Amino acid sequence: MVKTARLRAAPGRRVRQSGIYQKAPHAGSTGVFVLSPFALALIVVSAALHAGWNLLGKRGVPSLAFFARAMAAGSVLYAPLLLWGPAPMQLPWSFWGWLVATGACQALYMGGLAWAYARGDVSLLYPMARALPVLWVPAVALLVLPTPALDLDDGLGMGLIAISALIMPLTHWRAFRLESYLTPALGFVLLAAAGTTGYSLIDKRALGLMTASGYTPLQAGLHYMVLQAMTTWLWMWPLVRALPSERLAARRLRYTSAAHRAWLAGAMILGTYGLVLIAMSSSADVSHVVALRQLSIPLGVLAAVYWFKERLPPLRLGAIAIMLTGLALVAW
Repeated sequence: MVKTARLRAAPGRRVRQSGIYQKAPHAGSTGVFVLSPFALALIVVSAALHAGWNLLGKRGVPSLAFFARAMAAGSVLYAPLLLWGPAPMQLPWSFWGWLVATGACQALYMGGLAWAYARGDVSLLYPMARALPVLWVPAVALLVLPTPALDLDDGLGMGLIAISALIMPLTHWRAFRLESYLTPALGFVLLAAAGTTGYSLIDKRALGLMTASGYTPLQAGLHYMVLQAMTTWLWMWPLVRALPSERLAARRLRYTSAAHRAWLAGAMILGTYGLVLIAMSSSADVSHVVALRQLSIPLGVLAAVYWFKERLPPLRLGAIAIMLTGLALVAW
């Protein structure tokens, strides 16, 4: 028999449950967070899928055209989910405004990733694209929240993430100068992180409107996943048509195996999000779900080193360890 993992938060510790931060129960309380083997397995598979679709995007010549095709494919594959639950057309007009905005942010994220991967190593760029929004989202949220929602662990974790992001581009300490950071690849990673920050803040509002309109949290997440992918494609495709390099990449996609990889990537992009939603709906321990998702960082780095023969300097390896520590502090 597989034992269920039981994880107890320290008394008074702020935890996140169902998207809401709450205090953990004090001594004498029966509140115990349970992360089931089923939820754990879903998170591990989701992390592997997330790293996998990023590697598919790097393979060959990364382009926005590839990710646009992937989003279109994912939209088609998962569209039947829209038949489960309330009809999307009953949602208020404000929801559709947020959906258009999140699609634009997702397009920036995908474009930033594609153009960064075309200019640099996944082992450098993927961890930064994953971690920087963890630093930026709370910083932006503090500007609009009436009271701070961060504690000491959050501050320490965010500090470690910032330090690791400064170390990541360096191959050795002597390279610590401004020129090491003023590269196109890192610029596009910042664009991807800005897109992630934008849609992360928008999604909370949009999902709130869905649950207020009669959706269960799981139905809202799965419907939103598909609608967001569709809207993202509507933003991405005009960009592909407008940029000469992307038009050329789109034509090449028709005649290479990359077209088939785009379908696989689309299934993985939406699938990884769907698995996380199911894991969250089957476990009260949401904070640990968030933390365990960061398994995709070491998986992505190791896979990039193996498949693409990328170098992993000891300094960068140490920075990744610091980054994972910071992410764990923020998530827990």
